[in-house]
Amino acid sequence: MKTDQHAYRLAPWRKQVKGILSVLLFLIGIFCVTMIYLSYSAQLTKMKLDIQTLHAERSELSRTIADMIMLEGQLTAFAAMETRARRAGYFDINFRDEETYTYLLVPGFTGEYHTGLDSVIRQENIAISPIKPEYSQSLQQWISENVQLRRVGP
Repeated sequence: MKTDQHAYRLAPWRKQVKGILSVLLFLIGIFCVTMIYLSYSAQLTKMKLDIQTLHAERSELSRTIADMIMLEGQLTAFAAMETRARRAGYFDINFRDEETYTYLLVPGFTGEYHTGLDSVIRQENIAISPIKPEYSQSLQQWISENVQLRRVGP
């Protein structure tokens, strides 16, 4: 006669504890995945806000640069330069009337157009061989220069 003994059968309270722990582990796993997702989403949102801020700063700088270029254009326009010159005491001259202006002789000035590039020393490029000099020598030349044969004998 064979008897089956269930020596390792769990008590009812242990089954309940095991079930509760299984549910808690499952909930903790879901909580960890949710926290990782929320952390990642928060980082992405922060990056997006930083990018928006940088784009806004770039747009502001572009507008400022455009305003400065426009102001420079207004200040250097012919009409603005002419009014400033008149305020400073300059006046228009008639180039056909030689009594309104005088020529000044400047010592050393020849009247020729001079760019200043004439005095630049121009160096010619020396051709550089892509082969090193030690590789352009034949083996026979190298042996004759570096190896001295001595005769041993009577």
